[in-house]
Amino acid sequence: MSFVIIQCGSSARGDANINSDIDLVCIWSETPPNYDAISSEYGDVMFYSQETIRRMKEKGSLFLTHLDVDGVFVTGNKNLLNEFKDFRPLKSQITKQHNETRRLITRLQWYPDSIIGQLWLCDVIYVALRTCVYCKNALSGHYAFGYLDALAKFGLSEENIRTMLIIRQGKYLYRKNRTTASCTSELSCFDGKLVELACRAITECTVRFVAGGSTKWEKIKRNDYWSERLIERAILNGEYHDDEFMKKMTRHNYHKVSLKTDASKILESQKKY
Repeated sequence: MSFVIIQCGSSARGDANINSDIDLVCIWSETPPNYDAISSEYGDVMFYSQETIRRMKEKGSLFLTHLDVDGVFVTGNKNLLNEFKDFRPLKSQITKQHNETRRLITRLQWYPDSIIGQLWLCDVIYVALRTCVYCKNALSGHYAFGYLDALAKFGLSEENIRTMLIIRQGKYLYRKNRTTASCTSELSCFDGKLVELACRAITECTVRFVAGGSTKWEKIKRNDYWSERLIERAILNGEYHDDEFMKKMTRHNYHKVSLKTDASKILESQKKY
């Protein structure tokens, strides 16, 4: 058994804020390490096998470039760092990821008609727009993964950057409150229309999001991160009930493998109706 632990994200770059998590990645080879023991010592950790990292390279994952640019060695076998050293995806791969993410944004259409539903939209759109920004920057040769740095490299106006920061705050509040039945008055200051403005600024598409809708299960084609977010939307919308799935989503990095299995079962069960 061999593994390495890397710190990444804002805590590694030194631009963390009060809401930032400490992002840790464990890459292992041969046999898996003791996940529980590592998590007990370091907190939430994303685990990837060496084979998974190699598949991610083949697909052109910008996350591996992020690890190369911002990653800080914590402990373990440094030789495993060579798996992503100097990795940069092909432009065609980056373009594909950008187009797929942009397409998702234009097809979301609705969010659950509740304050938590509006904040869910902030969360999902934050993640999607951040991906679009990273991709567009990478296509120009800029590999900036700090949020403000990336927005500035993208060329957003100060007004649009302020809007993106508000959406980020909505994401923070959603992740703090998504498993609770009640919301504080602090949540009511968010306006879903801001999300539309941010989408227009970054995707150059006019999108509209309405409060309330219903899930078209048969149109969720792929079992990936975005399908998990659409299942999450359905649960928040009262169309499906699964407390365990929602709990796992709060620690997505740790449960990402089992969430794929859960999502596949949920989608299969719903498409029968």
